Amino acid sequence: MIPARRKTKARPGGRFIRNIETGGKARILLAPYALILLLSVSIFAAEGKEKGKSPRGDFTDTLFWAPEIVVEAKRIDREEEIFNRSGFVGLIDLRKEELAVPDAAALLSRSVGVRVKQYGGLGSFATLSIRGSSSTQVQFYLDGVPLNDAYSGMTNLADIALDDLQSIEIYRGFSPSGFGASAIGGTVNLVSRGKEEGKGAGAVPRVWAGAAGGSFGTRRYHLRAKAGIGRVLLRAGAGYVGSDGDFTFRDDNGTPRNPLDDDNVTRLNNEFSRLNLNGRIRLDLLAFNDLSLNHNSFSREAGVPGLGANQSTEARFERLRRLSYLKAEPRPVLSGRIHTEGILFYSWSAERFLDPGGDINLAMQETDNRIVTQGGNIRAKLFVFALPARAELFCESKKERFHPVEKLPRLRTGPDRLRKTVTLVLSGEYGAFDERAILTLGRRYQWLENEFYDEPFFPWLPPSPQGRISHRQSAPYFGFRAQPFPFLTLKGNWGRYYRLPTFFEMFGNLGSVTGDSGLLPEEGLNRDLGVIISGGGFWFIGRPFLEAVYLYNEIDNLILFFPNSQATVKPANIGSALIRGCEISLAGNLPHNLRVSGNYSYLNSRDTGPIPYYRGNELSGRPAHEGGLRVEYRGKKTRIVWETHYIGANYIDQANMNRVPARGIHNLTLNLDAPLKGLSFSFEGNNLGGDQTSDVGGYPLPGRIFYTAVKYTH
Repeated sequence: MIPARRKTKARPGGRFIRNIETGGKARILLAPYALILLLSVSIFAAEGKEKGKSPRGDFTDTLFWAPEIVVEAKRIDREEEIFNRSGFVGLIDLRKEELAVPDAAALLSRSVGVRVKQYGGLGSFATLSIRGSSSTQVQFYLDGVPLNDAYSGMTNLADIALDDLQSIEIYRGFSPSGFGASAIGGTVNLVSRGKEEGKGAGAVPRVWAGAAGGSFGTRRYHLRAKAGIGRVLLRAGAGYVGSDGDFTFRDDNGTPRNPLDDDNVTRLNNEFSRLNLNGRIRLDLLAFNDLSLNHNSFSREAGVPGLGANQSTEARFERLRRLSYLKAEPRPVLSGRIHTEGILFYSWSAERFLDPGGDINLAMQETDNRIVTQGGNIRAKLFVFALPARAELFCESKKERFHPVEKLPRLRTGPDRLRKTVTLVLSGEYGAFDERAILTLGRRYQWLENEFYDEPFFPWLPPSPQGRISHRQSAPYFGFRAQPFPFLTLKGNWGRYYRLPTFFEMFGNLGSVTGDSGLLPEEGLNRDLGVIISGGGFWFIGRPFLEAVYLYNEIDNLILFFPNSQATVKPANIGSALIRGCEISLAGNLPHNLRVSGNYSYLNSRDTGPIPYYRGNELSGRPAHEGGLRVEYRGKKTRIVWETHYIGANYIDQANMNRVPARGIHNLTLNLDAPLKGLSFSFEGNNLGGDQTSDVGGYPLPGRIFYTAVKYTH
């Protein structure tokens, strides 16, 4: 939840000047593993002999010099920075989550305004939408590095390992200026551990290890370690999680209106395993607040079980991704008025799909595709002299390449599909009334160039444009944040956002989707207005927090697929939607070490496109009512958490023919510290009521799930 505001001494310039004075450290991930050793040895040899210099650690108060005055102030941390925005932000602090088997889909589904759709249990394909958006309208990042792949345009939550993450930031309905892509639904940023742990010799060597097991053959193992050597901080980790996924579900035999042929069956071909590795090397150099090299990779192999009424026994899917990035934040210049930071990144992914029996697509299929993304970005902040104002510049250049390979029914390779994107974001903030009111203005510019040279798969189809196809896009946004009283904050935002067509939509696949290179970006006009009430205490409630938001979004140029022949479909910009609703979040500390938090969201989502049999329908997978309640007790050695999640009835098809009933999910978590220092145990029970249904038609979800875990920290 949102932390209590930090008290600082009043002084000219307020928050803007505080940011100038304190600078701030940035956290980063690190290292292709061989490179970790080489860099650490070379730097230690060059600088490790410098004695007498105490390492920089965390500090709370620092003396600063400004013209004619001396100012003493606390640091502004990451949490304060993101919550001081005009937009509405959610934060999940993973350092406080002690789950036996952390699951990104389960954690994100707790947040207000967020909807997670799963195609099965733990490890199954899962997508996320924010405020009624589609999953492709949400952008994911890891420390500011883009994660959405160019082909599908989305991020599979089953690919996200939480072992080395510190927090998850959820920006609802807007794209912050420090991220490259525009997002109609919002932005999710995964923040790595490390920054808060000191640098070099200031970092105490530590080791974390744990193991867990549970229902349906689930097992999990993880190991993390960090150490400081001279001016170098090394951090590395590995984790494995797998499950048989053989839960029992009610099979309707493909006839949902005829219960006489229903039967309880076991989910087949639903096992998965995921191995993730990460490494980081961070250097403590005089010219940098932060300089780090990071590496993050994972491999996931899983069965593809197909529909519950027609299960597949042979289809398989494998995904391997390697992501490396270098992040640098030089020290501020011009008396701290200019802050800069930059990232260089490279990502390589392999995706293999095998369906030898044609269980999924009714035809034998084997593909082995490659996706490469590379680029860099730079962000600069300028704090204006003698004014409570700042300007921000963000620039990113990115190149994406998709290399398709088909092995069945016959071998075909390429041609490659390319996309080059340049993004420029200009924004500014101005504070008035001693910064009790802050105005934000900005505009995002994007230039992209697509390139492909493939002939139509079916010769009778009309040719599509080939070669280099360019497009330009720009979108303004505006926001305000006002604090008339210390306990009351008002926020409002207006902005235009968009989603670029994916490679799948533009270029199709090697089979039934032909693609359309002339597709326009989907566009969204987002508006919200809200109030936040928070304070130190009220009656018997400590740190009370209440947030209420009204949203009104219009989406146009939605990309829908329509038959192009008896064997193919083709996308077109023909859809539109209207989404209205409200979001309410609340939290507070109660006596006896209790903390209560909850949220509720209401969405009225309607299809407003020109297609008669869709117009006026509810958008699929968007329940009108959704909410949750969480009660936590935290003692000296014990932590108990009970939570419930209510998901209202909703349609899971665009024609509103298939409706799933409302359901309530109850979870219980127990953490216990053992007498031996550093040793702890966890017990976790999910969906204790055994409620079974589906988020996507034909893909059943599991019932009750239990996990136990042991963790050791040294």
